[in-house]
Amino acid sequence: MSFKKTAHYRRASQSIGEGAALQNALDLCRDQYPAEAYPVFPFKNGVDAIVASHDRDRQGRDYLHLVTFEEGAGAAVIQTIRRAGVAEEPAPREKQFIQSQVYLVCRGDDVVFTTHNSPVRDSSISVLLNKLLEAFCPDEATYLLTATLDERRYRAMMQDGIEEIDLDVGGYRSTLEYLSNQGQIPNAGLFSMLKSLVSDDATPEELEAAERIMGRLTLRPGRAWDQPQVRELMLEMAEEVLDEGHDEGFAIVTKSGVRITRDSVRVRDDFRVDGNRRVIDTVQVRTALSDAFDHFDELGIFER
Repeated sequence: MSFKKTAHYRRASQSIGEGAALQNALDLCRDQYPAEAYPVFPFKNGVDAIVASHDRDRQGRDYLHLVTFEEGAGAAVIQTIRRAGVAEEPAPREKQFIQSQVYLVCRGDDVVFTTHNSPVRDSSISVLLNKLLEAFCPDEATYLLTATLDERRYRAMMQDGIEEIDLDVGGYRSTLEYLSNQGQIPNAGLFSMLKSLVSDDATPEELEAAERIMGRLTLRPGRAWDQPQVRELMLEMAEEVLDEGHDEGFAIVTKSGVRITRDSVRVRDDFRVDGNRRVIDTVQVRTALSDAFDHFDELGIFER
């Protein structure tokens, strides 16, 4: 079975410590691991974590595979992560002993990661890394993973093409009012063009009937996205949305995998690996994360 996974980029910012990069702190952990056992440390409320793998690759980047699991099921987890293949391993007492898996590549403060088994939020991954540091790093250090990117960089990447522009305008009633220009917005720019998509004479009954319908207005260039006039129009619309802010929220997705919203800029790269719902091929994951890291590097994502 093949699974679609996503490599996410985050930047680690230090909140406690002497200004060392996250990779330096992780290297200190490696020096403290037990010589003949998998490092295990407490994560949260009946859940432990194990360092299934942690080494440095030829490019000087740290690679980590962290597995969180039900407290007390350590032996079964170790049996699973030692397997070379991806055949499903029966859980002890018919319990799902693995809670989540985090695969991570780090260079300096730049982090590219993916997860498996269950979704893991940025805040939880930050906690997981900080618990690892608390258990094995001799220096006091705490980090927060943030979805940030220099504005100059993501505006330049918009030039490569726009995948879609998602206007989260709330309910369909407000969409109609918005586009019909009933005293809501000036009749200019992008929104003047969008106004033509609906009639100007929407009745109060139609607005009332549509009030409970939630919808979004998504603009996509289609197959003609690479035609100069289409690229230019999509770029102009994206820049207008970005500059004007759009109170209800928005999302701009570039062809290079950057997702820009009002609150954050997220970078992602999709890939496929063999596996099942319990475990996936760790070799393929590591290769895919390394490739994604190289791709982000080529795009200039890590430039300061």
